[in-house]
Parts: sequence; structure tokens; C-alpha cells
Amino acid sequence: MSRNTASMSLRLVVLFGLLALVLFTAVGSYLSHSLHMQLERRDDEELAGKCRSINHLVEHAASLEDILARRHLVLDTLSGHDQLLVRIARADGSTLLESHDPTRTAPGIDLSTVRIAGWDRIETLRMGELRARYIASMPATRSGEKAIVLVVRTASDRMLLLADYRADLWWATAIGTVLATLLSYFLVRSGLRPLRMMAVQTRAISANRLDTRLDLQAAPRELHEIVQSFNDMLDRLHRSFQQLSQFSADLAHDVRTPLNNLMVQTQVALGKPRSLDEYQALLSSNIEEYERLSRMMESMLFLARADNAHVVLQIQALDVSEELNRIAEYFEGIAEEAQVRIAVAGSGTLYADPNLLRRAVGNLVANAIRYTPAQGVISLQATALAEAMLIEVANPGPGIAPAEIERIFDRFYRADPARSSASGSSGLGLAIVRTIMSLHGGQASAWSEPGKRTVFTLRFPQAPVSLPGKG
Repeated sequence: MSRNTASMSLRLVVLFGLLALVLFTAVGSYLSHSLHMQLERRDDEELAGKCRSINHLVEHAASLEDILARRHLVLDTLSGHDQLLVRIARADGSTLLESHDPTRTAPGIDLSTVRIAGWDRIETLRMGELRARYIASMPATRSGEKAIVLVVRTASDRMLLLADYRADLWWATAIGTVLATLLSYFLVRSGLRPLRMMAVQTRAISANRLDTRLDLQAAPRELHEIVQSFNDMLDRLHRSFQQLSQFSADLAHDVRTPLNNLMVQTQVALGKPRSLDEYQALLSSNIEEYERLSRMMESMLFLARADNAHVVLQIQALDVSEELNRIAEYFEGIAEEAQVRIAVAGSGTLYADPNLLRRAVGNLVANAIRYTPAQGVISLQATALAEAMLIEVANPGPGIAPAEIERIFDRFYRADPARSSASGSSGLGLAIVRTIMSLHGGQASAWSEPGKRTVFTLRFPQAPVSLPGKG
């Protein structure tokens, strides 16, 4: 089920916009808070200074009544500071002097109701909707009468300026976020241009142009791994398509040959009346071609089942000497006809499917008999290693050219097509050997010195392992 997903550009633009909003908000909050602390500290210093000035006036007054007589000195102290309110009270709390008219000030501002939390330090209080700062002290006149001095700041020019500054700051944050988001759209489109170029190059690749590769040097460094992986995938696909094309061509060629033989022989036989012996000879020849086709189909079916992990292995512990001798006895008659001899050596325990083991080694022995000159000796050698059992099938003969070694295990590949066709080889024997070894988790390899000796080596894991296709 398909699912609609947002484009990468939209995701990046949204993320960039959110990041810009968070950063602008954080910076704006920090600047606002920092400025608030600095302005409040200056307001507090000013508030404390006014309190000290009024205390000084009180301390130089002869008595509390003298303060009332010198009221103008107190009010002069507050000149130019409308936000400052002063109340001087007697020690019993009764009001001696207030700098404002309580009946004309804003509702909720009544200094007589202020509960003093401490002396000679700045405190915060709520007066209705207002947030105020105050300082209280208790100086004494020259006559020794104590007075309560309360100085309250209900507002501040600096704080009003800060409020305007905050409003401008949030507007700047909003506008900056919008501009940054719009700008990020163009930056993202520019940054994703290499991906669009890769998409154009990818669209140009087709089944007929699998040799095309993405330009690694033109891609950004962050995409090198992806481009390299994609090119490696194209290499594998290219090789697979080439092998598939070659396999199809070889299959058509190998099937056509016996079919042509059957058709030509039948047409010749029907060209004129034949004797019973001639018809029997024709049918015997046809049976050979049928058997050849049958072997080819059976081999192809085995390879197809192995490719799709439909081959079930029956791994057993086998006596390798017994198995090799059994295979040698099976080919004894064919070897005598070819005037060659099979020698077996080695011992040990081998973990393998007995039928597939005999088929793999049998294919190698049949191949060795085909190319070993008369009086030659084919060697079946088993060698037990710490982690593997090696089975070598060696024979003298024309050998295999070094350039052919890497391809002899490919399907339908023949190092000498003319001689292989004449000998009845289907070109699938070594491919089956390699497939059997892959099923066992092992390896098949070959080494040859042209004109002298050829050695095929089967490497079986020493311990049974969990393998694909194992039942």
C-alpha cells in the first residue's frame, strides 16, 4: 500500500524554519532577560538612593513635626520621579507624610496597607494590577523619635522602554523567521541539485545501457558512498545480464544441435524405403540424442532448483576414502576404454550429501578421463585440514589456458567448444560442481599448467554447518 510522503525539500524547509524560530526566540529571550536585569538593577539603585536621601532628611530633622514643616524638602527629593511614592509614618504606623494624595491615585495604591517584609532592602509587592518595588527603613530624628520611611516605585521609564523593546524584538523574531524560511527554500533547492542530476543520470540507464555509471566525481562527498554502491549494483546487474544473454545463446545453440540431428536423420530415413535394420539403427541414433537432451534438461533443472534454494541436502559423515574408491570403481570401465588409470589416496571423514558428492567428483573424473592421454594416471587425493577436507582431481593433458580458468565454471562455457561438442559435453558439468560446493558452503577451484597437468580442488567445510536449502 503506497503512502504519500512529504518531499525532502519541504521537510528541510520546515525544519530550517523551526530551527530559525527556536534560535531567534532563544536569542531574543536572552537579550530581553539580560536587559531587564540590568534596568531593574539600576531602578533598585535609584530607589535605594532616594530612600537614603529621605533618611538623611529625617535624621537631620529636630523632630517629626519638623519634618512636616520641611515637607517641601522631601517632595524636592522626588522631583522628576512621578513613579516614586513616599510615605513617612510614625513608629505606631500612623501616617505623618505622604508624597501623593491617596484619594487621587490609582485604585489599589494605598501605602498604608503595605506589609513591610524587611528593612533596608529592596522587595517586590503586588498593588492591584501593578508590580511594584519598595524599600523601607526606620531612621530617627535628632530628638530620638523613630520614623518609618517607605519608598515605592510603581512604574519605571526604563521598564516601559523595555516593554517597547520586547515588542519590537518579537516582531523582528517573527519577520526574521519568515525570511529565513523563505531563504532556506532556495538554499535547499540549490543543495539538492546534485540529487536531481543523479536522477537524470539514473533515468538514462536502461537494459541496453547497463554500462552507464553515475559520475562519482560530480557528486558531493556525502553522496559518494551511495553513488559507489549504486555503481557497484550496476556492475553486478551488467554481469548478470551478460551471463543471462550468454546463457540464452548457449542454451539455444546446444538444444538446436541435437534437434537438428534428429530432424535431419528422420528426413533422410523418410527419403526412401528402408530396411528394418536401417530403421533400428536410426532409432538407436535418435535415442542417443534424446538421452543427450534429457541429461541437459536434468542438469538445467538441478541448477535452477539450486539457484532457488530448492535442493534439500542430506549431510552425513562420510568415509572419504570409501567414497573416492566407489567413484573410481564406477568409472573403471570407461577409464579402461580410454586406456587411463585412476589412483585414489587419502583418508578421513567428510561431511557432505553423498549423492551430490558423487555427482561433483564424478563430473570432474569424467572430465579428466576425456582429456587424459592414453596411459595417463588420474589422481583422486583427499587431504584433511584443520577446518576443511580437500579433494583434488588431477590429470595430465593439454591443460587449460590461464585466461580460461576463471570462466570454466560458467554455464555452457567450454574452453575448447569443438572438442567438447564432439565428446558429448553439455558445458554444464563444472557449473554443477560449483553449485554443489556452494550448497555445501565450500569452494571449487582449478589450477592448470598447459601441456602438463590440471588440478581441480573441492574444499568441503570440516564441520557440518547450517546451509541454505538444507532440509
